[in-house]
Amino acid sequence: MIYNMTNDTYLVMRYSLCCVTSNLTTRETRMLHIHSTLFFLHIVVGTAALILFWVPLLTKKGQLKHKKFGRAYRNVMYCVAATGAVMAVMVIAMPLAVKPQLANAPNAAIVIENVRYFWLFLLYLALLSYTTTRHGDAVLKAANNRSLLRKVSYVSPLAMLALGGLVFIAIGIVREQTLHLLFGILGSCAGISMLRYVLCNNIRPGGYLLEHIGSMIGSGIGAYTAFAAFGGRHLLSGIGEYQIIFWIAPAVLGSLLSAHLTKKYKKVYRVGEIAEA
Repeated sequence: MIYNMTNDTYLVMRYSLCCVTSNLTTRETRMLHIHSTLFFLHIVVGTAALILFWVPLLTKKGQLKHKKFGRAYRNVMYCVAATGAVMAVMVIAMPLAVKPQLANAPNAAIVIENVRYFWLFLLYLALLSYTTTRHGDAVLKAANNRSLLRKVSYVSPLAMLALGGLVFIAIGIVREQTLHLLFGILGSCAGISMLRYVLCNNIRPGGYLLEHIGSMIGSGIGAYTAFAAFGGRHLLSGIGEYQIIFWIAPAVLGSLLSAHLTKKYKKVYRVGEIAEA
């Protein structure tokens, strides 16, 4: 079963919006303004991220252009994750303050519950985007000295990603929501993989290069999935439940690309996989 917030919920969210906006309180007006501003900023930096992702990927590793655009992509992705996370928390905590039109919807309680679960998914995507982007940058700076990464402040978000994935797997099973289930698996695996890299006893020299490539592609998966699930769902609303194909396509294609590049640069830089502890 695809996530319930597709055509019907989107239409309900727009239902009688013009009627309620004239009756908003000062607090609700302020919340709407903040959320709208964050949404605009999120779209701007998100679009930049979708474009910038490809420049470091297609340029020669180690060159100035690769490093310059790589830093730009990192900074933009941090903005994407931050704005997405704040918007998600606002909707989850105060759905009627941010989206007062929901109060007039048929079966408002059910609709609000669905909206909260959808934004909970987007909050998890923000965490996925943040952790993979940060990890891809940090492993390069640490290189073979992984003791620099073994800090509570660094490991905690990775653990949150891994444990959060288990929660989303449970949500996906109980509520029969495919998107939550699939990304619960993806996020949990990504979190465990990054934790394993940081905490295992030994890696072969140069292994951080492969970790960097995989993590940055993982952050791209998060960016393109957020676009498909958040913005693309309106463009693709006419195809109904087949939207799920476009929602999971970034993860499938990104995983294949990561495997291909890992194999390629493993030979180029003559590095190996994580050694057994």
